Amino acid sequence: MEIKQLQHFSRIAEIGNLTRAASVLGLTQAALSRQVGQLEAELGTELFRRTGRGLVLTDAGQRLLDHVPLILRQIALAERAVRGSTGPAQGNLVLGLPPSLARTVVVPLIDAFRERLPEVTLRTVDGLSANLVELVGTGKLDCSVVYNQPPSDVVELRLLADEELYLVASAATRRAGKPLPRSLTLADVATLELVTAGTTNAVHTALASAMAALGLKPQVVHEIENLTAILDLVRKGYGCSVIPLSGVHPCIADPTLRLHRIRKPVLRCSLSVVTPARASNDVLIAQGTALVREVVRQQLVRFHKEVEEAIDA
Repeated sequence: MEIKQLQHFSRIAEIGNLTRAASVLGLTQAALSRQVGQLEAELGTELFRRTGRGLVLTDAGQRLLDHVPLILRQIALAERAVRGSTGPAQGNLVLGLPPSLARTVVVPLIDAFRERLPEVTLRTVDGLSANLVELVGTGKLDCSVVYNQPPSDVVELRLLADEELYLVASAATRRAGKPLPRSLTLADVATLELVTAGTTNAVHTALASAMAALGLKPQVVHEIENLTAILDLVRKGYGCSVIPLSGVHPCIADPTLRLHRIRKPVLRCSLSVVTPARASNDVLIAQGTALVREVVRQQLVRFHKEVEEAIDA
């Protein structure tokens, strides 16, 4: 098997159509079909099955695809190690981000990379923290920023910051006929109907654990994985939501929403940067994640100041 064969196989599997894949790769359909045939001959099995809608992977093809990202990642690591670990980083860096963080840090990150690491092309992917860790471990992502994830043998986690959680409510929300106070205890939050991102979400887990320690339980009325949809439901009065600092920051200028501190206790989620195990000598990942850490920390400091000022206004 050759590297190009694996790269092209992966792209065909992603696109699901030989003609379109050939166009994307700048090859003729005949040449790409020939590559697939050679790869299948080498492995002694069919990798794709033709259907009326294009190509789908066979079981053998799926097993090969499961290994390809890690193979290509290891090859890229080896190439960069051979070329040296000094000087400015070059290449493509694929960064995973939780949706709440992605909404507010992607533009500052792109700005910083264009200025400080101009030879690096940054691509970002949104996802749940547990999924992002898995994608780094399998080589599909170079690094990720994640919430509240346990140690792992296949990735390295380095603490980045502790991010405070806030309650977001509709501006029309009332309790006993009065607006909610700007600071709420966790016991207060337990009396409110909540819209959350689901029981597997890191923020929901932190909230449920903190409440359980006090003998309380969150009143979840809707589970929605999309932050934009959660905020839409909060605006309509379907419930409140507990959201990390980075996620509530864009709500400051929204007159239909109100932000509230959570006290007794203060709730926080740990943010960590995840990289592949044994990637410490990779100049692209090392310089890229160092810049990610710097930018995210700067943004969180700014967010905290502006959110607290908005609550006190």
